[in-house]
Amino acid sequence: MNQVIEQLLLFLGGFVANVLASLSGGGAGFVQLPLLIFMGLPFSLALGTHKVAVVALGLGSLAKNHQVNNLNGKAVLIFLLLGCPAVVLGSVFVVELKDWIAEFSLGLITIASVIYSATKKQFGLENRENTLTRRDYVRAAIFTVLVGILSGSFSSGAGLMAIMVMVMCYRMDIKKAIHHSMILVAFIWNLTGAIAMGTMSSIHWNWVPMLVAGAFIGGFTGTYLIKYFDAVKIKRLFQLIMLSSGILLLYKAMVHCGF
Repeated sequence: MNQVIEQLLLFLGGFVANVLASLSGGGAGFVQLPLLIFMGLPFSLALGTHKVAVVALGLGSLAKNHQVNNLNGKAVLIFLLLGCPAVVLGSVFVVELKDWIAEFSLGLITIASVIYSATKKQFGLENRENTLTRRDYVRAAIFTVLVGILSGSFSSGAGLMAIMVMVMCYRMDIKKAIHHSMILVAFIWNLTGAIAMGTMSSIHWNWVPMLVAGAFIGGFTGTYLIKYFDAVKIKRLFQLIMLSSGILLLYKAMVHCGF
């Protein structure tokens, strides 16, 4: 493949993936990771490269919306103190985990989450953080660790699942959950995962600059555009991307199984 076309594909893929991700709170891996594999990288190399590049999504989002004073302090502590070690643990698991098992499981969970959110009319439309109890935070911590392991071992879908946890367990509205996801998952968790993957496998550094450029501009653009969408429209976009992601994961699992 011509190097100019190759680099252009990397930039456009990173831009499109991360615009959608910053609008819905996640899902960049469903576009960017398969693109890297399609262009010739093996899974582990593609995953490490993707994690490095997608850190720029969080940076792009922060560059446009750098407000951190409205973050849930307890949620931030849980995501940092429990979530980051879980990401590292997941990065260790990915070496041994069979792709189709992760894809099939995550696909079912993702579709089930869409069905759940569709049956709850107020899902993500109201903020009830002030009603959280100590037991709620314990439950939230457990789910945060599970999503952290998922983020480390199978990058695609982690941001979307983190938003589900933030809405269901931390009782945030969807816009605030997306803001948290951009900072805690897209930036901090992916940076942690990139460092962990970099120590255990290789990263295709020649492709990183254009991916980073696309991710940064995409994250900035999506964060700018999100202010023109109300919570209902964002919820619908979130559900659509999650449903598409779940179907794609099940398809990929069947392909890996030889169906």
